[in-house]
This record gives sequence, structure tokens and C-alpha cells, in this order.
Amino acid sequence: MTVRLGIFLIPFVFFFLAAAANAQTFAPAGRGAITITASPKYPSPGDFVNLTASSFSFDLDRSEITWTANGETIGQGPGMKEAVIVAGALGSGADIVVSAIGQNGSATGDAHIRPTEIDLLWESDSYTPPFYRGRALPSAGTNLRIAAIPRLKLGGGELVPEQNIIYTWRRNGSIVQLASGRGRSSLILPAPVLFGTDTITLTVETLDGQLTGEKKIIVNSLEPFLALYQDHPLFGIPYHQALSGQNDISDSEMTFAAVPYFAQIENPDNYELEYSWRVNGREIPTDLNRPSELTVNAEGSSGFALIELVLTQANNLIMRSSGKWGIQFSASGTGIDPFR
Repeated sequence: MTVRLGIFLIPFVFFFLAAAANAQTFAPAGRGAITITASPKYPSPGDFVNLTASSFSFDLDRSEITWTANGETIGQGPGMKEAVIVAGALGSGADIVVSAIGQNGSATGDAHIRPTEIDLLWESDSYTPPFYRGRALPSAGTNLRIAAIPRLKLGGGELVPEQNIIYTWRRNGSIVQLASGRGRSSLILPAPVLFGTDTITLTVETLDGQLTGEKKIIVNSLEPFLALYQDHPLFGIPYHQALSGQNDISDSEMTFAAVPYFAQIENPDNYELEYSWRVNGREIPTDLNRPSELTVNAEGSSGFALIELVLTQANNLIMRSSGKWGIQFSASGTGIDPFR
């Protein structure tokens, strides 16, 4: 009899435990049993914020759910686990409450939406010519300079000063410890490797933790490229007018200047650069004082010159740029207008 009793007792015990576990899953949970997830996590003013309710201890699918923002209902219905609000202006806030009423009781959850703004300004220390209007882009061996302008506004309307903000910088998910901390609104990083990509993320937070924001940028590293310009004796170099693959020059002689955009240099005639010029397949010695320039005299020839250039750098073995330009000279003597 003892053996038989044990046989029937074991299933009974398992049944009891299973029933108890099942009852615990959807038992009345009360306040804070519901978690609200906001997307985006750190909204800016005017962003649509998607709110999602979840719970491990309450059956939301079988409950009547009500969403409120600052006391006003923004959504209501059976199993309504999602709602949407629009983030307000800087300094405003929305107190979100979700409540659920089910067969076994009720549960609630809350969240706070506080919009913030962050601008990340960045550039490389790579070379660009005078009057260049774009951003200096990074290439292998250069550095990135990044500056943050956060706008965290308190309820009274005043902006939180920079020294009262904690900055946490991350590169590809890893915290940049030396650049992070209170008031650390800028940093300098090595550029990504050639053709590489880095994700830079900044999280800002007030000292009391009431306001938090985040901004992310993706930075790609590229290979420096060569542009060729006329260097006119009167007008200089028209940086707004680079030469194309085929060009007509209304003169029999012209000096050309190469510009290595985004290279790891301070000027095109940097001693670390090695220029290898060719004209119609023939190697041309470089000018020791101005290696970035080449003068071509087409007088007494067919008037066509194929200019080829290969540029390398002594201390940056992966830096290599090249270009080809066809030049058709004319001996008409009408002169050159570099601004045409």
C-alpha cells in the first residue's frame, strides 16, 4: 500500500505546484507592476513617442487598459498595450500612467517623458583648401573633433549650464573614459581606419538625474582624393572650379596645382607627401619648392597632354591617391578667365 500511495502522490504534488505557479503569474499585482517602454527613449520636442506596456505578473491581454498623460486620457480599451503621444517643448513634461483592470484585480505603471535636444558638431583635422565651405572629412591617420551643444531646460524655463551636466561618450558602444564626466562637452578621437565606420554616442544627464538625452552620429573614413586646378599668374587658384576629366585651355602654357582633399597634412607642399607626375606617359621631376604644382608648355606640340598624378605619404603607408586629366591646349593667345 505504501508503494501505491507514493505512485499517486507524486502526480498530485506536481499538479498542485503547477496550479500554484499558474495562479501566481496573473495574480493581482498592484502599483508598479506594469513597465512602460518609450521609443524613442530620449525624445526631442515634437517627436512622436510610442509607449508600450508590459508585465510579468499581470495579464494585460485580458484587462481593460487606460492610458493618461498629465491626467488626461490618451487611450483606452481592452488589451490596449500601446499608446502614442507627442513630446512637448523643452522644459515641458508628460507624466504617463497606465492602469489595467482584470478579472483578478488591477495593476498600474508610470513613466515620465522629458524632451531634450543635443547637437553634435564634428569635423576632422584633415586638409581642405582655402574658402572650402564643406566639412573636413576624416581619413585614416587624421583626428575627429566633436563638440556637443545640449539643451536641457528645467520646468522654470532656464537651461542647465554645461558644468552641471554629466557627459558620457561612447565609441562603438564602449565608454571613452578619459573624455567622459561632468562638463566634458567635447573630445578628440582618432578617425576610423581606412573605409571604416565608427558610431559615436553621447548621453547627457543632469546631476539630479531628472533630465537625460542622447545623440548618435555615424562617421565614415574615406580615402583622400585629388583635385587639379589651374594656377593662373594673375588670378591664382580658382578653388571653385576644379578641372574635369577633359579640359580645354585657351593658352599654350599653364601651371596646374594639385589639392589632396582630406589628407593628413597641413598644406599640399608638406614634406611628407610624395608626388609622382607623368605627362603623356613620361615621368616629370617634381619642383622641390612646390611639389604640388606642375607647369606644362605645349608650344610646338600637338597641344594635348594627359596629366597623371600618384600621391603617397611617407608616414601613412595606407594613404594613396591618384588622378588623370586630359588637357587640350590652344595657342590662340586669348588668355584665360578662371572665373568663367
